[in-house]
Amino acid sequence: MAYRPKDIYRGRRKFRVPLTIFLFVLAALLAGGIGMFFFLQRYIVYDAGGATLQFPSQREEETVPEAQNTPEPTFEPVPVEIVWEDPDFSELDLGGWEDLKAVKARFIPLDTVISATSLDTAVASAQGEGYDCVVLEMKSSDGRLAWPAASQTAFSYGTAGTADVTGVIAALHESGCTVAAQMSCFADGLMWQRNWPVALQYNGSPYRDSDGKCWLDPYNRTVRTYLTELAQELAALGFDEIILADLYHPVADGAFTYTVTMRTEPDPVTAVCQTGRRIVEAVQAMDIEDRETPVAVSARISASSLHSGLGAQTGQDLDIFWRLFARLYCLSDYTTAADDQDLATETMTEGKASVRFVPVSLYAPEGFKSYMIYS
Repeated sequence: MAYRPKDIYRGRRKFRVPLTIFLFVLAALLAGGIGMFFFLQRYIVYDAGGATLQFPSQREEETVPEAQNTPEPTFEPVPVEIVWEDPDFSELDLGGWEDLKAVKARFIPLDTVISATSLDTAVASAQGEGYDCVVLEMKSSDGRLAWPAASQTAFSYGTAGTADVTGVIAALHESGCTVAAQMSCFADGLMWQRNWPVALQYNGSPYRDSDGKCWLDPYNRTVRTYLTELAQELAALGFDEIILADLYHPVADGAFTYTVTMRTEPDPVTAVCQTGRRIVEAVQAMDIEDRETPVAVSARISASSLHSGLGAQTGQDLDIFWRLFARLYCLSDYTTAADDQDLATETMTEGKASVRFVPVSLYAPEGFKSYMIYS
């Protein structure tokens, strides 16, 4: 049976129409208020007393001071020549090697440094084996830092670690050992990934070498500032020496491009040595309390710079390096360390080779007073 309209019950809708009217009016008021807000912004005047609303009819006409009869300044052309020159290293001699002694050093990698138990064991082993210097890797080539660095760049990109090595440094000093910190420079995997604009470019892409190392632009100001800040922090932690590893320009067949615009031809020697110079000068300028001798800054040289004669391409000009750094560390086979020393010290004019040249090897090279052992 079909339903008729009068047979269907319909509830009373007392509030539906008034509610609809209220919501419509409210929406209209909101829209009008927003429109009025943006319309009146053109009449807001900001002064020393704050912000006020002034309509055109309320503004007083500004009085324009009468022009004074003052002569206009005249300018005479002056010939100016802007010369772009590379830094001058000819008279450079930063010293820092005068108080050095021969070292028998033991290298401890970053993974061991960041583990308190493993670090204590490694340090005790080094002392028991008669080493008089312990080298802690504080920044690895993958970009990790061992310590909670205060550098704003390290904080921003999450590269800082958590290890507190001040107690270990103090204990080693009490036992008569010196302590060195090794930090990677232009090889930095974390910064390469997290701050790609500072990466070294190769054929249009961030450069990674055949060993998997990721490289930063040696000309980049942010990179240089970051490395300088880290070196200063390490010096303040109490280290006696800072060893700069990976302080060189990679060599490849393709074309490198950089994050800065240069008027002159890119020169790896200028880029690398100028960065090293900035770090050394910044550390030497520090006034560290309770320190009798300055913190030495040294560098590790690559086999390519030494054996292949690629110093101009890697930027590791040994003539300049000897005048920049206290010591030069070189990865050497213990059987060829003597030949490496002869090659490396050909341009050294100050100090003793037995103190300033340090072969890095698996075993102690025979007849050497200074060496660093790693495993």
